[in-house]
Amino acid sequence: MQRRTLSLIAIPATVGAMAVAVPALAASGASPTGHAARVRHCDAVIVISHHKRVRACLIPGPRGFTGFPGPRGPAGKNGANGGKNGVNGKNGKNGTNGKNGTNGAPGAPGTTVAYAVVQPTSPTAANLVSASNITGVSEPSAGVYCVTPAAGISTATGIATVSPEVSYSAGNAPGVIAVNAQHTHCAATTFEVDTYAPYVSPTTPTLTTGYAFTIAIP
Repeated sequence: MQRRTLSLIAIPATVGAMAVAVPALAASGASPTGHAARVRHCDAVIVISHHKRVRACLIPGPRGFTGFPGPRGPAGKNGANGGKNGVNGKNGKNGTNGKNGTNGAPGAPGTTVAYAVVQPTSPTAANLVSASNITGVSEPSAGVYCVTPAAGISTATGIATVSPEVSYSAGNAPGVIAVNAQHTHCAATTFEVDTYAPYVSPTTPTLTTGYAFTIAIP
């Protein structure tokens, strides 16, 4: 128990009464669970009253006002991660391969009955590089080619398809290739193909040798 000594010039009557009551209770042998027990364990001081030293309890005063909040403390560390990641599931089984589809019906036969690649070799000669049902070619004049088909292929209509071929042309350059259905420079039993240099002007086409071409006869 803490004791303090105070020198008081004047004390209120209540303090004097308390100073007298505390020793009386202490001497009476009251029960530890009664009021006397609570007084013994109070915060006591020694008071001098009428030239006598007596012990008095300090009575708590009213609760003071709540103080201002203190500064915010530092942030705590992040907690450890939760549970472990789950195990990956097993791969599923591969599906079975589908059945092969049935083969389609054969297409209709093509209509081309003859074809050839014609290469000029001089201003008045040409050569068949590859051919089917084409038996010969001649160049009676520069840029005019007479293509002879195999027997049984009619040339009466003069129908044929031609296009430039650069790999066998002079300078690997394409020319202007055309079919002459009137057989102006060739026999009626042949297909006439005329080759021209690229037009400088649409009104001045010029027959020119040196331009290779392909020919297809339906």
